[in-house]
Amino acid sequence: MRYFLTALGLAAAGILSPGTALAQEEIVSDPWEGANRNLYAVHDAIDEAVLEPVARGYRAITPRIFRIGLSNVLRNLRAPVTFANDVLQGESERAGVTAARFGLNTTLGLGGLMDPATDLGFELHDEDFGQTLGAWGVEAGPYVFVPLMGPTTVRDAAGRIVDIAFDPLSWADIENADAVRGVRTGAAAVSSRESLIESVEDLRENSFDPYVSVRTTYTLLRQSAVRNSEERVEDLPDFGDMPGMPDMPDDAAPTPAPEAAPAPVPPQEPAPPPAQTSAAPSSSTSPGELQ
Repeated sequence: MRYFLTALGLAAAGILSPGTALAQEEIVSDPWEGANRNLYAVHDAIDEAVLEPVARGYRAITPRIFRIGLSNVLRNLRAPVTFANDVLQGESERAGVTAARFGLNTTLGLGGLMDPATDLGFELHDEDFGQTLGAWGVEAGPYVFVPLMGPTTVRDAAGRIVDIAFDPLSWADIENADAVRGVRTGAAAVSSRESLIESVEDLRENSFDPYVSVRTTYTLLRQSAVRNSEERVEDLPDFGDMPGMPDMPDDAAPTPAPEAAPAPVPPQEPAPPPAQTSAAPSSSTSPGELQ
């Protein structure tokens, strides 16, 4: 789901040029395109009728600081899955970062509400078993679109099943476990959809073929994520940095207008010379000389 959201954001923001998209068409395996397009249309109809109105209502009644806190908690709960895949990929340094983030944010961050780990230099990254399979050399396989879940491939869909097993909340023996898992799933869906209100709207209005835009962008993201290259998913532009898609637009502070440059001073004409006046008679002139 998270890669679907990122793909929507990048596609709507126009990060990929048409030339890039066309160049990538050859590496996207989509033998079931007809069925996938129909499933995409079903998803889009459900989104317009249910998901988007719920997301807009959530934004309208929820303060920005609460939305950020919820997003942080959900991200923190995913850390065990990322850690397990870091280890399976042999990424010991990244596994250490994930463990440090989870410990710091769970304790100092009050259960993940805050993110002190990032401020301390432990940058966020994400891994899943689909990426692990890719790192082991398993091909992605055909592209598949699943309503409400988003785009995936045969390999990544199988990886999601393993990730469920890696998630402690999936098998934790706690009271009302099913209800807790359901609440987390619903909260994640609403929180994620709220962050992309402007993005999805822009994609529908401006993309010539939204299905192809999402498919191509998702494929590029997954290829980059599997390589753990310098262009990893976490290094791509944030949603809040994308044109037309502010992070939290309803509460964002306005950008101060630049100071106006001082108006140029017109050149002044030189002052005219003082008028000539006749000299007053000298005080030494005698009265006779005046007659």
